[in-house]
Amino acid sequence: MVATALTQLPAPFAQALASLRAAALGAGIEVREVPAPSRAAAFAVALSGSLARAGVPDDEVADGTFVVLYDPPLTPVDDGAFRVIVLVRAELDEEMSGDPMLPEVAWDWMLEALEACPVAPVEPGGSVTRTITTSHGAVAGRPEEVELELRASWSAVDPDVGAFLTAWARVLRLFAGVPPVGVTSLDDRR
Repeated sequence: MVATALTQLPAPFAQALASLRAAALGAGIEVREVPAPSRAAAFAVALSGSLARAGVPDDEVADGTFVVLYDPPLTPVDDGAFRVIVLVRAELDEEMSGDPMLPEVAWDWMLEALEACPVAPVEPGGSVTRTITTSHGAVAGRPEEVELELRASWSAVDPDVGAFLTAWARVLRLFAGVPPVGVTSLDDRR
């Protein structure tokens, strides 16, 4: 992950990349580096991640992206020289899809994960979208599909953005219906 040569980068961005490498993601989350947006900042890294159903490696239950932008000459350090942008999405079962509080709960998951970070995000904001797809005509027999998607971003003053990657991984697990690391569900005990 994060293959860029650290010696060719500004020290804060190199520290940020090192913190991403050291981030604890928990079992089952696969992360790989993908092309970063080239025009958004002087320095950027993008990661794509997914969580597969336990015991079924090709059956993703949640996925998303994690992007860090660094453009020091354009951003005052006090406002956060780093910008973090995240996306998390998962298909839901029909029972959960009807919960009117679902978008608020999903946003609270993000805020709670960020509050657990040793570094504070600066002005987090975002949106939660619930999409329900109903098939008609020749494909009417397909079951209804419900997808939940969270998009968020915030600034960061500290280059320890690996803490935010850990928070993102926690939200990915929650979207997938997997208990946070260290928590055992009743289903796991059977």
